[in-house]
Amino acid sequence: MNAERLRELEEIAAKLLALARELPPGEERHKAFQQIGSFQTRIDTLKNIITRGLKAKGK
Repeated sequence: MNAERLRELEEIAAKLLALARELPPGEERHKAFQQIGSFQTRIDTLKNIITRGLKAKGK
């Protein structure tokens, strides 16, 4: 996984969030926000792993 791919995933998450905001209030919208939040958390975790790996290599 590289930084460019992570940026693409972040863009996808942003688009999903925008779409979820268009849903009417209710359970479906709430679940969509939860899933998108989980997706964003995983992206952040990957970013942290990559950053730590780069620092360990001295880059």
